Parts: sequence; structure tokens; C-alpha cells
Amino acid sequence: MTDVITEHARADARRALSPLLAAPPPETQDPARYVGEIFKRLCGCQTTFDEVAFTRIARAVLVSLGKAALEESERQARRIRERSKPSPHDIRVTAPRQVDLDTWDPGERD
Repeated sequence: MTDVITEHARADARRALSPLLAAPPPETQDPARYVGEIFKRLCGCQTTFDEVAFTRIARAVLVSLGKAALEESERQARRIRERSKPSPHDIRVTAPRQVDLDTWDPGERD
């Protein structure tokens, strides 16, 4: 009997929580607010869904986080690569010519 009540309570909670979980991220300039929102939504998932479903959700969040971090790393690497490219207006510095001192006679004039 308690299993039925628990399942009904979970179903009601899912209906109430679904719009909150699917809502777009808040508009803010504070990165800590985004981190808090992630934890808030994960806690909501943990209380709403069973352990197996929550494990799938947590894994999906970790995969998404890894993908986002990789994309940001690639974006930063492209920016660094573009900044380090030589500009057509840059002055090019080359190594000086090497003089063979064995064949050079200081008494000779050029």
C-alpha cells in the first residue's frame, strides 16, 4: 500500500517539478548563481526520481559538463593561436649572417 502512495506522490512531484527543471537558466552575470541553479535542479531530481533515474541524470550532467569544458578549451586555444600568428605588419627579425672568421683577414679592406 505504501508503494502505491509513494508512486502517486512521486508522480505529483514530477508534474510540479518538470517545468522548473526544464526552465531556461536565469539571466545573471554571477557565475555562482549558475552553479547554485545546477545544484538546485540536481537536488530536485534526486528527490523526485528514483535512484536509477537520478544516476542517469547525474551522468548526463557530467557528460554535458565535460563537453562544454572541451568546447571552451578549444575556443580558447583558437583565440591564442590567432593572437600568436604573425601579422603582415610585424617586423621580422632574423639571425645575423655567420662570418667565417678563419677566412677573414683583418688587414683586407672591404
